Amino acid sequence: MKKPYVLKPHVTRFMKLFAKDSPEVPAALLSAKAEKPDLAGFPYPLPSAKSEYTCFAEGNGGVLWLGATTGLTRYDPNAGREVDKIMYFSKDRDLADNSVQALYAEGANVWVLTETAVAFIEMSVITMEEKANILLQESVDIVDRHGMMSQKGLAVPRDLSSKLPYGESDNDGCFTSGYAIAELLHYAVKKRELGPDHPEVRRVRAIAMRSVEATLLLMYIARRGNGFIARTYLTKDEPVPNGQFYRITDNKATPIDNERAQKKGLVGMVIDASAPVPERLTKYFREEGYTIDDIIYKGDTSSDEVTLHFLHLYFAHEIFGKEDPELDDLIKTAAKNSLRHFIDHGYEMHECDGQATTWAKWSLEYFDTGMGWSDACLNAAEMLMYHKVVMHITGEEGKWKESYEHLLSLGYADLTTKHFNRFNQMSTLGGMEPSEDLMYGDNMLATAAFWGLMLTETDEELLKKYREGYLSWNHVLHREHNPGYDFPFILSCPDEKIDMERIADWFYRFHPSRLAASVSTTLRRDIPQRTCLGGYKEVSAVLPPDECFIAKYDRNPLQLRDEDSGGVRCVESCYVYTFAYWIGRYHGLIEE
Repeated sequence: MKKPYVLKPHVTRFMKLFAKDSPEVPAALLSAKAEKPDLAGFPYPLPSAKSEYTCFAEGNGGVLWLGATTGLTRYDPNAGREVDKIMYFSKDRDLADNSVQALYAEGANVWVLTETAVAFIEMSVITMEEKANILLQESVDIVDRHGMMSQKGLAVPRDLSSKLPYGESDNDGCFTSGYAIAELLHYAVKKRELGPDHPEVRRVRAIAMRSVEATLLLMYIARRGNGFIARTYLTKDEPVPNGQFYRITDNKATPIDNERAQKKGLVGMVIDASAPVPERLTKYFREEGYTIDDIIYKGDTSSDEVTLHFLHLYFAHEIFGKEDPELDDLIKTAAKNSLRHFIDHGYEMHECDGQATTWAKWSLEYFDTGMGWSDACLNAAEMLMYHKVVMHITGEEGKWKESYEHLLSLGYADLTTKHFNRFNQMSTLGGMEPSEDLMYGDNMLATAAFWGLMLTETDEELLKKYREGYLSWNHVLHREHNPGYDFPFILSCPDEKIDMERIADWFYRFHPSRLAASVSTTLRRDIPQRTCLGGYKEVSAVLPPDECFIAKYDRNPLQLRDEDSGGVRCVESCYVYTFAYWIGRYHGLIEE
């Protein structure tokens, strides 16, 4: 790309819900007469069947609001982008229920009377940076748990003030790393634009630092002294779900006696936990009144966490390293300790029982198994990336270069190029269409691994192979039309193309809240659907983000769903948007 794509202020939906008898509900809505609209000859496919529309209202600028028994439609014949001409609003994100009974337009906005409540839908024009800041503030206020940023449950549906004080995620390390990368780039952009002493720059720096340190803490908190990375941690007052959790007491860790520990034969085991946690990082539990003996951490860490950790270490070093030598030493030490663990354990992460964790395996022995044969292409890229990040941020070679060259001699660089063929072969053997066999979270891992390699490798022959490997993933990456994947891809493969108009649509239509409210995709009549071999249904093209279910970078955006995980009782991290947005701003792919 020669010039940055200029994102303009764009209309964004906001919703407030009211009881029918609320004094804030205008009398004009309650007295509005429901008249069926005349839709004969309507020029576009509609989200609801024409027979399902029960009422309408005319708004500013020729906008037509159409109420139906299956949701609400906004028609703007003068919209500048085709995707904005028809917008669909449904429960639980935009309405209390889908039975629209009356409408009252108020300028650009609309009041919607449904069977159970009233919704006020405000259509505000905001910039994409304003949207990033709205989403960020929601995460800071609601999602933050000891500095980790994955998701947070609500005690009362939709009531963001009722956030629960607990709620671990299996992938806290992975998701918080993505969030931290976004805020590091956010800080770098604002520092470049405003200077280091500007109040906004200092505010963003503090947010970025909190996520960096909280993520880094997971690389130390197990206290095993051998580079083992914890998936997440809890304090003693948080409920412990089933899983591989360890309680720390008096410099020793013992597995929590539960179904998982019993199955793995870990009950009664005592693990050394005397390695110190850097004092600077302990504030994330000490500031809440806890000590190290109040900590319960989760093991059985996967390559998901490790891969995002190492990409995060790269950016933390690049952006904070010179400013904060103490932090940089912690970054380098954590990176070296973990890579040393992998090398010393045959390119696997080993648990306290001496066995590899379930998914953190990058060894030839694993690659020779049925599952490993398919995973090898991605996992090889991951392990190579870890080596290059360590050499880059430390400036050291020695053992790291020796190990890297050993992996190259074993064919790891060649393995990175074989994903497309192996993926399709495994799908065929499993009797599935390739698109059905996708593990969508692997798209983020492939992005992190290959982008990390392209950022750190200097050998042109190896770069050519890694670029070929990255290209072998593009058939699944481009399926999502997600700039969080497309931007790292085009930065790594500049001779390729990405659809910036589709990317602009993604930014413009991204919802300004991560409340995981469901959307009524199965009721829609305007999108072709297919039943997959696995029995679920998909749409033919990715819906705009504000009409699609809320998810992290780990679920199929084409799948038809009426319910989201957590429903209106869960708020997810903003990083899905901010990761993409600040990559684009930092690298000059977009501007406002």
